[in-house]
Amino acid sequence: MTSYIFTYAILLTVMTNVCQYFWVRRPNSESCWGRNGAFLLMSLSTFFILLSPFKNLVVNLCMESFRQNGFDSTIEFWLDLMYMPWLGTKPLQMYTAVAYVFMMWSTCMQVNLWGKFQNLTMQFSKKDADGCSAGS
Repeated sequence: MTSYIFTYAILLTVMTNVCQYFWVRRPNSESCWGRNGAFLLMSLSTFFILLSPFKNLVVNLCMESFRQNGFDSTIEFWLDLMYMPWLGTKPLQMYTAVAYVFMMWSTCMQVNLWGKFQNLTMQFSKKDADGCSAGS
């Protein structure tokens, strides 16, 4: 039981702190998406990545409560909620995959990876235009 609590707590702490960092250190951009897109994608990623550990935590808390206290309508409510079709194994795997894609996309936006690649290719093309090739 403790491992589920620690897993959820550590993931929640790390992901929300990354969101906070992305909000405070927003990229300088003229567009709203350029300024806030990394934060929005990381927030969505945080939500999606925490679904699976949250489900595990709630189910195990309900089972432990059932063992100690017997049946309660609260346990029934939470188990019914956690075993809805949209929280099945395959959808949770899909949510986790989407979370990782959003995480990578937001990180690339935050560090302006596309702009850095463009600058790098411009530097190489400038060297080629000056007559200095990389091979000689």
